[in-house]
Amino acid sequence: MNDNNGGILKILIIVFAVLDAIVLIGGGIYLLTASKSVESIQLTPAFTETELNINSEYTFSLEAAPGKASLKKAEASCDNMNVAFEISKDGESATLYTGGAEGTVTVYVEYKDVQSNVLTYQIVDAAARAAEEAAAEAAAAEAEAAAAAEAEAAAAEEAANAKMYVMMTGDNVNVRSQNNTDCDILGKAKKGQTFEKVETVDDWTHIMYNGQDGYIKSEYLKEVTEEEAMSAQSQTTTETKKEETKTEETKTEETKTEETKTEETTQSDEEKAKAAEAAAAEAAQKAAEELAAQQAALAAAAAAAGPTIECADGTHTFTQAQYNFLKGFWWREGQTSEDDWKVYAHKHTYAECIQICQIEGGL
Repeated sequence: MNDNNGGILKILIIVFAVLDAIVLIGGGIYLLTASKSVESIQLTPAFTETELNINSEYTFSLEAAPGKASLKKAEASCDNMNVAFEISKDGESATLYTGGAEGTVTVYVEYKDVQSNVLTYQIVDAAARAAEEAAAEAAAAEAEAAAAAEAEAAAAEEAANAKMYVMMTGDNVNVRSQNNTDCDILGKAKKGQTFEKVETVDDWTHIMYNGQDGYIKSEYLKEVTEEEAMSAQSQTTTETKKEETKTEETKTEETKTEETKTEETTQSDEEKAKAAEAAAAEAAQKAAEELAAQQAALAAAAAAAGPTIECADGTHTFTQAQYNFLKGFWWREGQTSEDDWKVYAHKHTYAECIQICQIEGGL
C-alpha cells in the first residue's frame, strides 16, 4: 500500500513538472512572438525612374518596424493584371515584373492589418516611344528642309522677277523710241528722274517711259534699288506739286493785281469821294458809339463799386454784402478797432476771399 502511494506521488510530481515546463515554454514563445509583431512597413524602390519600361524587372527593399519583425508571410499587392509583384522568401525585398503592356500600376505590401506605403508608376514602351520621337523628329526635319527649299525657290523667283530701276545722272536727255539716234524722240528726261529698266541693248538702256518703251543712252543712267527709285519719285512728285502750287499762286496774285488795277482805273473820282465821305461818317458814328459804351461802363462800375480791402495781392473792391460777410467772418471778440478784422484779410488773396464768401456765405 505504501509502495502504491509513493508511486502515485511520483507520477503527480512528474505531471506537475511537465505542466510547469509547458507553461514556461508557451509563455516564452508568446513573449518572443509579441516582441516581433509588425507595427509598420516601408516599401522603398531601388530605382529612380517614375516611368517603368515594359518587360522589365524592378526591385524594392522592405523594412518592418520593429527591426526584428519578419515579413516572410507578408502579401504583395498590385492593381494591374498584366503585372506581377512578388515578395522574396526572406521577406526583405520585393520584385515588380512589368509585363508587355503599357498602363499604370499601384503596388504595396500588407501584413495582417498593417499596410505599407502605396507607390504608383506609369508603364511605357520606351522603344516604341523612342521610335515615335525619332519619326517625329525626322518628319519635322523633313518639313523644315522642305520649307527652306520652298523659301529659297520663292526668293530665287522673286529675284528673277524683281524690277530693276535706273536714275538719270544727265539732264534734259532725249528719250528715243528705238535704240538709235535716227528714231523719234518721245520726250526729255531730267536729272534725278527714275525709270523701270527692262534690259540693256548695246550702249542703250531699254526703259518704261510713260507706259511705253523708251531708250536712253546708258552713259546718262545709273542703276538704283527699288527703295531709292521710290524715294526719288516721291521727292520729284513733291517738288513738282510745289512748283505747280507756286505757279498757281503767282498767277492768282497777278490776276488779283490786274483786277484791282482795272477796278481802280474804272472807278470815277466822284465815286471815290462818296466812298471816302461814307467811310468818314461810319468812323465817326463808330467812335461815338464806343465813347457812349465806355461812359456807360464807367457809370455801371461806379454804381457797383463797394468798399475796398487790402488783400495779400493788393487792394481790391468788394460788394457791400461780401464786405459785411468777411467782416463778420473774421471779427473776433476783444478787437478794439473797427478794422482789426482786416488783419486776417491781409493774409489772403482776392481770389481766396471771394472763395470764402462763396463757400461759407453763399455769396
